[in-house]
Amino acid sequence: MNRIAIISPDASVEILKNLRALDIEPIAIPRTDRVSPQISGHPDIQLFLHAGRFYCHPDISPSFLNEIERYAETVICPTRLDRHYPADIPYNIACVGSVALHHHTHIDPLVSSILQSELIKTIGVSQGYVKCSTLIVDDRSIITADSSINQAALAAGLSSLVIRPGAIDLPGHAYGFIGGATGLAEDTMLCTGTLRFHPDYEPILRYISERGKRLVSLSKSRAVDLGTIYIF
Repeated sequence: MNRIAIISPDASVEILKNLRALDIEPIAIPRTDRVSPQISGHPDIQLFLHAGRFYCHPDISPSFLNEIERYAETVICPTRLDRHYPADIPYNIACVGSVALHHHTHIDPLVSSILQSELIKTIGVSQGYVKCSTLIVDDRSIITADSSINQAALAAGLSSLVIRPGAIDLPGHAYGFIGGATGLAEDTMLCTGTLRFHPDYEPILRYISERGKRLVSLSKSRAVDLGTIYIF
């Protein structure tokens, strides 16, 4: 079976073509009208992928659920999304090995309970869009431009590369985030576009390479925050 990528419906034809060239079949997540239009098709807003299982908000598209249930178990969680921040971020969680970083007050209670039952340390940070802001390189390493995420990661014993914000597009906003522009497929870090325009491109490339990963651009355009590419 080919690998599957849950991706925003805004992904370009070039991105989809290059995913398929890697034997990864893209599945677009339908937009939800429960959050702002700019992030309504972002996978990391509507669901949380952990240990091969999808944790979804209760109003997620039934047809989409039927499609992904062929590949992975899904769990419907109780917390409804809302367009007013921070009610749009209860599933925007970055799980890095045995540590889960999330907004300090807004995390779905079922997800929180399951993570704690698995002895995963849950750590609250001030940033709400935690997964958007966090590129998970491996079970011990992240890249982020957010100071609260960096500090929490270091305190938890993780390695964290801090980069400057910007150079990643997000329509309707000044800029997007590196976590939302990427997805990890085993030893390959996939990016929605090229990071060569980023001022910290060389440190990013070196950090990823030192951890046995390679960086692959899915388009020749500048990287765009589509809300994480979830690959399984």
